[in-house]
Amino acid sequence: MTTTDPAPQCTVSGSSGSTEAYFLDMRTTATKLDSSGDDATHLCSSVVGIGMSLPAKSAIMSPGSALQVTTKIASLTLHLGSLALRMEFVARTLRWSATAYELADATQRKLFAAINIYTTPERWALAVSTAAQKALFETRLPQEGPTVAGDLAGYVKALGGNFLKEVQQNVEDDPGLVDGTVVWTQLFVAYESRAQLPIREVFGASPSPTDYEGQIAWLLASGRKLGWFKDSKPLSVRQTGTKSGAGHRRKLGDIVSEAADTEHQSNGDHSVVHVRRVVGADGKGAWVVSIPGTTHWTTQSDHGPSSTAANLSSMAGEKSSLYPAIDKAVGAAMKEAGVTPGGEPVMLTGHSQGGIVAARLAADQHFRQKFDVTEVVTSGSPIGRVDIPKSVNVLSIENIHDPVPRTDGVPNPDTVNRTNVVCETPKGEHLHTILDAHDASRYGRSAGELSADRREGQLSDWYARNHHFLNGKDTDFTFQLRRDNP
Repeated sequence: MTTTDPAPQCTVSGSSGSTEAYFLDMRTTATKLDSSGDDATHLCSSVVGIGMSLPAKSAIMSPGSALQVTTKIASLTLHLGSLALRMEFVARTLRWSATAYELADATQRKLFAAINIYTTPERWALAVSTAAQKALFETRLPQEGPTVAGDLAGYVKALGGNFLKEVQQNVEDDPGLVDGTVVWTQLFVAYESRAQLPIREVFGASPSPTDYEGQIAWLLASGRKLGWFKDSKPLSVRQTGTKSGAGHRRKLGDIVSEAADTEHQSNGDHSVVHVRRVVGADGKGAWVVSIPGTTHWTTQSDHGPSSTAANLSSMAGEKSSLYPAIDKAVGAAMKEAGVTPGGEPVMLTGHSQGGIVAARLAADQHFRQKFDVTEVVTSGSPIGRVDIPKSVNVLSIENIHDPVPRTDGVPNPDTVNRTNVVCETPKGEHLHTILDAHDASRYGRSAGELSADRREGQLSDWYARNHHFLNGKDTDFTFQLRRDNP
């Protein structure tokens, strides 16, 4: 009896399979051909020198032999020169081809994005109209009340529920609607703030429609004029526990699940940050820092810092009170372990807002100068616009039905240092609402299939590169972050 493995729910792209990697290979091959062509040219010159150094007496004593030698040398010279020229031609062709393909790829991506944006209103209209038609067919008049009015109210309620369910299903079937809606929202905000409308009088003009981070910053500043999103108070950082454990062998799914646990331990009163040191059999250490995602949505500042204010600040690229607090927590853990900051590599992980913060810290030059950040792992995080340096490798996991990682309106870069994983909802799990796809624990279950024995080379590369974060004896440091005077 034969069994077949279930079809994988996640697809992997980027990194060694990225278009940037292909272009880099083409240019690297061109450089090698250039170098070999230079060697051939140099060898050709040496052969010519050999011919020139033939003694004149030998030509007089044996003219036939001298002629044969000269002919052979000339033949070698011609072949070597031809080879050098061909190598140079192929090298230049490869470079031109890489540039042409790169431009074509960028143009194609922009074209597809433009088509998606242009057709978004029409697709929304279709999604709403088909949802309304299906809801009418599916909804029957319920018998909920002793009166006709009661029955009618029950019918309207059931109709509305079926309509929302169908709209959600249509959005799940067309994830690009979220990308297009983000761009149309940017255009609307930019128009509103520049026209003679009340929003301009209250908040002032916003940045251009293409300045995404500037518009988020404008929204943040506008809210602060109303007393919302205050984030000026520093956070207290208190260590609440240290625990040493036996050796573990973790997988990528464990890293993602631990970030979800960190989020679940945080709330409106405080945020939790877990810092773990892993010491391998060779005695070398590595650090994994788990940062919580958004724990509560409120416009007012309170004790818990993983809030709407921190979310908007991180997406706008502004400084957040979370950044120095996390810096302090990691520094305190290293001091207790007797490790000099920068002496051991660091992996930053987080779900949703935690992933945004992790990416922003990895992109921050001062943080990287203090800590040796080499890896970032995010789940459900919109980090496509974060300019992360090539020295840091990023693995991003997204659920195809989750709108949150698409709220920045751009796909994740298809580059050598970024591995992009897109997953379906795990089999057997039902999404009651579209935001269920954003659940942190569900991301952990999806990541459970991302093992080292998958066929994608990007995952085997990730495991080979990060074994020191996964295997060894643990020391866990737990910190509580709190805004004492909101």
